[in-house]
Amino acid sequence: MSARKVSSMTEDELIDVVRHAVRAELNMAGLRIDAPADVDEARADFAFVRRVRQAFNGAAAKVGGAIILAIVSGIVWLIVIGAQAFLGAKT
Repeated sequence: MSARKVSSMTEDELIDVVRHAVRAELNMAGLRIDAPADVDEARADFAFVRRVRQAFNGAAAKVGGAIILAIVSGIVWLIVIGAQAFLGAKT
């Protein structure tokens, strides 16, 4: 990248420069968006990644809920057993 100063640039020229830079960086990252078919494939890939993330988050929430339920059930069980022992109730 050069450090030379650019005196003036039209809005269209600036848009072209930014568009070229973004496409070059995405291409270097392995995301080709040269043709409309490439854009459609990239959208499908991102949609797949979004679905995987949402499924993972849903599974993590269910596992977290199960762990909390087990802890609360254990505490309730201990309270009931303790109350029975304190009151001398037979099981």
